[in-house]
Amino acid sequence: MKQSFTLTIVALAVAGCASTKVEDTTPLNTTSVLKAEYAINGLYVPDYTGKQTVLTRESKRVIHEINTFDSWLMRWANSDKSRVFDSPKNKSYYIDYDDETYSECPMAGCDEVSFTDSMFEKDEDAEEYQTYEEVGCSVDLKENSFDVEKTGKSRIINGFDTEQYVVNWTTRYHDTTGAEDKNIVTFDFWTTPQNAQTKRALQVHEKFQDSYLKAIGDDNALMNLLGAQAYKAIAGFTGDISNEDSQFGGEIGKKLATIKGYPISIKLEWKQQLKACKTAREPVDYSAGLDEVGSQLLDGLMDKGKEMIMDHWRKDPVVRYVYEIKSVEMKDVRDSKFAVPKDFKLINRS
Repeated sequence: MKQSFTLTIVALAVAGCASTKVEDTTPLNTTSVLKAEYAINGLYVPDYTGKQTVLTRESKRVIHEINTFDSWLMRWANSDKSRVFDSPKNKSYYIDYDDETYSECPMAGCDEVSFTDSMFEKDEDAEEYQTYEEVGCSVDLKENSFDVEKTGKSRIINGFDTEQYVVNWTTRYHDTTGAEDKNIVTFDFWTTPQNAQTKRALQVHEKFQDSYLKAIGDDNALMNLLGAQAYKAIAGFTGDISNEDSQFGGEIGKKLATIKGYPISIKLEWKQQLKACKTAREPVDYSAGLDEVGSQLLDGLMDKGKEMIMDHWRKDPVVRYVYEIKSVEMKDVRDSKFAVPKDFKLINRS
């Protein structure tokens, strides 16, 4: 009986502490709320998955991501972070919920290594992608084709009726001997017809993009390289704004404009066949240190293995990215969601 009484007192004390939680009374304002999940894997990147919540208003946006890496070597990079964009103030904030810290930066970003950079730090088992310049090999571009196909296939994804579009981007390079490298990048889109919620969300997203571009000016590498129209075309291509009106001309722009609807699921795969520059790409010789007979035998087996590696399509893509939207809706959200928590510590300002 005494133990039961003690546990009851403890429970009441905990309940009393919980009741002292400060109520969020900041104003409610209509906001686009998008929830998504994604996964990245392949030969050139560490495997990880993530959950994303994107809150967007006409002049503000929050991207909250929780990332989990598969490899124990990369578990240090697991994260729970947000990036807040405030175009009226021309500010962005990087918030780390694990460390309860934040950085304050211009809208274009901080002058530091971003989380995107850290995501692509490789584990010890990952392969290293090498450019032609790095391996010292001269090649000529023989093909650079870009095609969009509406397949006629349909399926229900997360309650959305979707239809499939496939984008194929193929490049072929020849070395001085005529040997060929072939790369195929495939985008697999499943789109849904726009409804009242997605149309309103896209309108809000487009106004945010306008305010974002106005705030950053030329201080953005992608926008500076592509120009504002092409930058917005990429946003339309990925479903951040409407792509019903082509944002840029040319053959590729016209083909992208044929993708109708709101993308619910996007899968990118990069597959590669390597025949060019074989000598420059020779794998590490593991026969070092073996006796002469064993070394010669292993050399012969490795030579055949090299041919198989170079001449056949890789079993796994060098990069695979899958992004799937779980829900899109317009709802009232507290203003506090667009602010740094009061008790968090400032660790950088630029």
